[in-house]
Amino acid sequence: MDFLVTGFIFGLVGSAHCIGMCGPIAIALPGAKNVGLSLFIGRLLYSLGRTVTYTLMGGVLGLLGMGVWLAGYQQFLSVLTGVGIVAVTLWTWNHSWIPSGGFLSGVSEKFSSWMKPLMQEGSPTGLFLIGIVNGFLPCGLVYVALAAALSTGRISYGMGYMALFGLGTLPVMTMMALSPGFLKGSWQLKLQKAIPWLALFVGILLILRGLSLGIPFISPDLSGGGSCH
Repeated sequence: MDFLVTGFIFGLVGSAHCIGMCGPIAIALPGAKNVGLSLFIGRLLYSLGRTVTYTLMGGVLGLLGMGVWLAGYQQFLSVLTGVGIVAVTLWTWNHSWIPSGGFLSGVSEKFSSWMKPLMQEGSPTGLFLIGIVNGFLPCGLVYVALAAALSTGRISYGMGYMALFGLGTLPVMTMMALSPGFLKGSWQLKLQKAIPWLALFVGILLILRGLSLGIPFISPDLSGGGSCH
């Protein structure tokens, strides 16, 4: 499996977490009186705005990882990132992925205040900008994805990983904005329970990649050029 594909899978399964964190924003988006294609395009633009933010952040993390890669420590970075993801996942297994209060709460409130003027207009540009700002809101799921993007050691790989992550969240979040009650009950609960397991999978995969055991697709030999596969 190409490692970048895990970004899409993580975003798709993690959408259950997005419903709880960003669902209220998606439901409250302006332009709800629109119908048909106009309504769908507006909600899609919101989700694409989030994806643009994730992609840009992935580029920044990929750039940081590239510095480590050029220094010859890509394998160490991959193992360290994987261990960090596994440790945080186990530590927060039965708790919220976002600490309440403190600095992160202040950041969330700041970005929320920036969205208020945009929430008063229902133009396509406004909906896209809401998505862009929304992408900066503190989210444990995004942090895990960004950690994986960091380990890629490439700007393009980091952007690609986060773009796929954002596209993975797009189906559920778009449907959430169009029909708030479409994913409730047991299915949402099952998806939420799967998120920590998927995070562990990503962490373990990063560790195996860093160990460079020569196993195709799972732990390829990175010593010869640092492939992201």
